[in-house]
Amino acid sequence: MPTRKVALLTVLSAVVLLACNRSFTNDIAFQAPPGWVYSPVPSGGEVWVKGSGLHESIMAQSVTNPLPVHREPEWKDISICGGHRAVLMVKRHNQDQIWEGVSTDWGPRRYMAVYVRPSNVSPDPQAEAAIRSLCLKNTP
Repeated sequence: MPTRKVALLTVLSAVVLLACNRSFTNDIAFQAPPGWVYSPVPSGGEVWVKGSGLHESIMAQSVTNPLPVHREPEWKDISICGGHRAVLMVKRHNQDQIWEGVSTDWGPRRYMAVYVRPSNVSPDPQAEAAIRSLCLKNTP
C-alpha cells in the first residue's frame, strides 16, 4: 500500500499534468460524496479527499481541448446526465492504484473527474456516482 506522501504526490502530480485552467465547479453541478474534504488547486483544478485514511481522492478539472479521438482499449462510451455522451476510463496506475475517470464535452469545454483509490480497496459507490455527475448547472 502506498504511503500517504506517495499518494498525495501522485494526486498533485496528476492535477498539474492535467493543465487545469478554470474552476471546475463554476459550470458543473458536481457533488462530491458526503464527508470528502475539498481542496482547491492553485492551477485551477479541484480535489476532494476521503477522510477514511484509505488514500482515496477525486480530482476534477475543465480544459479547452475536446475529447480525444484516439481511444484506449479500456475506455468505454457511456451516457450521463440524461443521455449526454461521455467516456469512462479505468486504468491501473503503477500496481498500487486504480484510476477511474469520466470525461465529457459541454460546449467548447471538456470536463473531467477522476476517482483514485488503492488497488486493494473496493470502489466507493458514492465516488463512482460522483464522477458520473458532470452535468451542467441549471440543465434539466
